[in-house]
Amino acid sequence: MAVTKIWPIRKSISAPLDYVQNEEKTANPAVQTFTEGEQALEDVIEYAANEDKTEKKFFVSTLNCNKRYARDEFLTVKKQFNKEGGIVAFHGYQSFAGHEVTPEQAHEIGVQLARELWGDRFQVVVATHLNTANLHNHFIINSISFKDGKRYHDCKDTYRLMRETSDRICLEHGLSIVENPKGRGVSQYLYNLEKAGMPTRYNVARQAIDESIALSLNLEEFKSELRSRGYIYRFDPNRKYWTITPPGWKKAIRIHQLGEDYTRESIERRIYENDPSVRIERTRQHYRIPNNYNLRRRIDRIMGRSGLEKLYLRYCYELGILPKVRQNPTHLHIVLKEDLLKCDQYSEQAKLLCKYHVNTDSDLEHVMEDIRERMKVLTAERDQLRNKARRVLPEEEIAEAKEKAAEKTTELKELRRELKVCGQIQERSSQVEENLKIVDADRMKERER
Repeated sequence: MAVTKIWPIRKSISAPLDYVQNEEKTANPAVQTFTEGEQALEDVIEYAANEDKTEKKFFVSTLNCNKRYARDEFLTVKKQFNKEGGIVAFHGYQSFAGHEVTPEQAHEIGVQLARELWGDRFQVVVATHLNTANLHNHFIINSISFKDGKRYHDCKDTYRLMRETSDRICLEHGLSIVENPKGRGVSQYLYNLEKAGMPTRYNVARQAIDESIALSLNLEEFKSELRSRGYIYRFDPNRKYWTITPPGWKKAIRIHQLGEDYTRESIERRIYENDPSVRIERTRQHYRIPNNYNLRRRIDRIMGRSGLEKLYLRYCYELGILPKVRQNPTHLHIVLKEDLLKCDQYSEQAKLLCKYHVNTDSDLEHVMEDIRERMKVLTAERDQLRNKARRVLPEEEIAEAKEKAAEKTTELKELRRELKVCGQIQERSSQVEENLKIVDADRMKERER
């Protein structure tokens, strides 16, 4: 079962290459004039052809260059076409499952793959490593073509071609392949958030679908429930995938990516398995009178605030992060659920606005200017104290100067934090106001209904 991957080597050695041979094995002590890019190229070629991993370079082959002088010949091509900057090479690998192949067979497959993909235009070093339980090939491809001087273009299409070619060659040799390669389907950031149980657009969408299914007896009622929650759906039977678009988002979500319970068949089955009593529950929810229509008036009366202060206090109330009025996160309006991830930030912003009694954008600008001036004064005072601590003085005075300088540093740190919070308010206040308008408009529609 061969697995493939490819990534660029830039001017400095990137993280995936941190484990390469130490400097004593990659650098020639007789020549110390490598540029940063040349050294990166030298290191990665030396790593791929490491004798300890390839049995004295027995399983090392090259295409369109000499095995011994590969680095120099790579650089010669770059100089010839005046393209010495940027990505210096590409590093790929092809790994095999367990002991499915012999070293000779693995190397033969690697050379065949390199010849088909890059052999007509690029210089390539192919090395088969035998130092792990899974035999694997390394490919070092010059980023510049010796044929026309064009750069190697690494993209999804070229990687797909690499994977498909590798699979075909492996099948020709009677080896297994990955039948249905799948990733996580979401970014690492969203994957970690979902794993930690934090709200994301995906689990918020799952919740909306679950709530809609629970109140529906047929597909039309399900669509109506989604629509009432602000979702746009495309359930065309002629389309391969069903999609939904959350409120405020332009990019649709293919619902089958949300999990096994959210495929077209699963949703239809869950809907038609519902008890008819759900229609009574849906009617009860639709005609329930909310108890917070006069929320804005109540907040104004209780808080006695205005402008940005009032805006952020109201928003914190809606998010359920004010001390005496906790809201149920599962009942939040859809446009607010994404901001549950930023509760701490909105809380800090509200505290700063209340601290300085900021009502308008102009007030916020004055606060930021005042903070900058205070930072200048504190920085000058700290510099004086640091200079004093460097003088030849009694130890008590030096210690006192250092202690005061540390206090100034603490004050500066707090001011920098406040300045950053002010910047966040400038960026988000308009979106906060827009979100609250959407919430109020939907509540008014609910009241009229």
